[in-house]
Parts: sequence; structure tokens; C-alpha cells
Amino acid sequence: MSQAGVKARSDQPARAGSAHTVPSHLLVTDRAYNPDETLLIHQAQAGRWDAFAELAGHYDAPILALALRLTGSEREASKLFQTIFTRAYEDLRGYRFRCSFYLWIYRIVVRSCIHFLQQNDDRNQAPHATLAQLSPRERMVFELKHSFGLRLETVAAILEISETVARNIFLRAVMVLRLQY
Repeated sequence: MSQAGVKARSDQPARAGSAHTVPSHLLVTDRAYNPDETLLIHQAQAGRWDAFAELAGHYDAPILALALRLTGSEREASKLFQTIFTRAYEDLRGYRFRCSFYLWIYRIVVRSCIHFLQQNDDRNQAPHATLAQLSPRERMVFELKHSFGLRLETVAAILEISETVARNIFLRAVMVLRLQY
């Protein structure tokens, strides 16, 4: 995986063993349009699988990490991961550079993950019983903000909601989690 756009979060102390900590090498930072990806995107849109594979390689580890956190199962995470990249490949011809590729692919990730959580809404078998008390949307906002370190502005853009709505969802999720303790 390319290390472009990957950085450790230095603003928070490491919490070894915490259920909410994602290794820094799996974090994809909030980022704007990346001009280095333009050629790969055009090549992939023209049908070059190798260009798509290279492009996807920039995002595969953080997306797999998110899928694993949400499903709690390597098998289910692998299926979700494959679904995400299959959909991204199929939808790539429709990508029009109106937003960064990062934002575009994370919209696919979030929709796929929310769909998975809605289809598997068994709150007793969730990977983290406390997080399972959240709705799929609350859980997604919480995971993207808290565990993956994205700014609420970016979370809102991914979910195509306002930053205020994202903040309210995040705060509601935090309140639910605090009530569990």
C-alpha cells in the first residue's frame, strides 16, 4: 500500500489495547483532491484493471480495517471489502472529478457499511456490544470520527449531510455510549 495520505495522529496519546484505537498506518487522513491520482483514474475509467488496482491500493488497508471493526469477523469483513471494491470498479466510469477520489470512494464504503449493519442488525452478536447499541448511522459517524480520526467536516461530506447534522449524530452516539458505562 502506498503511504500517501497516511499519517499518525499526533494530537492524541496512544492507547495501547483500546477497542477504539486504529493503528496509525491504517489511517487515511482527511485530504482534498489528489492530482497524482488523476492519471490512474482516467486509465481505470478506460478499462485498465492495473490502474484501478494501484488506485485501490491507496485505500485498501484503511477500508479493510473499517470493515473489520464494523463486522468483527475476518470472513464478513473480507466479503464487505470485496463488495466495496467491486462497486467502486463498476461505478468508476461515473466518477466526474466533482469531489476528491478519496471522498467518492469513502461514500461507497459508508453506504456499503451502513447497508451491512442494517442487514445484520443483531445487537447481541456485534463485535463490540456497546457500539452495537448505536444505530448504523450513529455507529458510522462515531467510527469515522473517533476511531479513524476524520474531521466532522469530512465525515459530513462523506455522508452527504451538513456538518451540524454530523456533529449532532456524533454527540448523540457519545451520549448513548456514556449511558452504557
